[in-house]
Amino acid sequence: MEMIELADSEQQMFFNFPPAAASGRDVLDVKQLSKSYGEQLVFSDLNLELQRGEKMAVVGVNGAGKSTLMRVLAGLEKKDRGKVRLGHNVKISYFGQHQAQELAPGLTVMETLSAVAGDMTTTQIRNLLGAFLFRGEEVDKKVQVLSGGEKSRVVLAMLLAQPFNFLILDEPTNHLDIQSREILLEALQKYSGTVILVSHDRHFLRSLANRVFEIDHGEMRIYEGNYAYYLSKNADRGEERGQGFEESRVQGKNTK
Repeated sequence: MEMIELADSEQQMFFNFPPAAASGRDVLDVKQLSKSYGEQLVFSDLNLELQRGEKMAVVGVNGAGKSTLMRVLAGLEKKDRGKVRLGHNVKISYFGQHQAQELAPGLTVMETLSAVAGDMTTTQIRNLLGAFLFRGEEVDKKVQVLSGGEKSRVVLAMLLAQPFNFLILDEPTNHLDIQSREILLEALQKYSGTVILVSHDRHFLRSLANRVFEIDHGEMRIYEGNYAYYLSKNADRGEERGQGFEESRVQGKNTK
């Protein structure tokens, strides 16, 4: 079979998030939040506030509870105690690191997006899928035959098909190639809504986050600065450990 190489302009994923609907100034208010699985404490007495337009990174070692926190904030897991209050007119959209595996395998790409596309026309749905490299007959592919990267692109397209102004993202760059990561990063930089995300991609965090929330086995600290500021504050704790940027245990209550 002869291999045909597409031009770079044809291979590139391109999209921008739609303008976020206006929400209240206070987007998220978390007070004394705790979560356990049986005898295993994930986090306790967690306090966090987010205001409109902020982009916060959640960092911590493996097992610290980052993904659990994202699911609790998105309303996908129950908290043990505490309060999670959303601000006026806040609409959440959630991207989970395993969400691509939760797509219905028997549906086509077109059917998957149509199920969440609301009032979008067939032409609009096809145009959106085209932005994520699903063109022509590719929209009729079954989800079960898609690669990990293709499934991630389907989930990202689903985000765009629904109105939201608060993005909760857990490893959004998993399975994306470098070019697609850069395009996603640029879109998030332009996004006018609020973002809280977990990512192993240090370049992604350096380029996007303007606040950092560190959580490590139930302990937490807020850094009122970008990711570079977070690293500088932790420079005296030794070399970065674990997965690169996840590097320090923090004792005591939240600090600002």
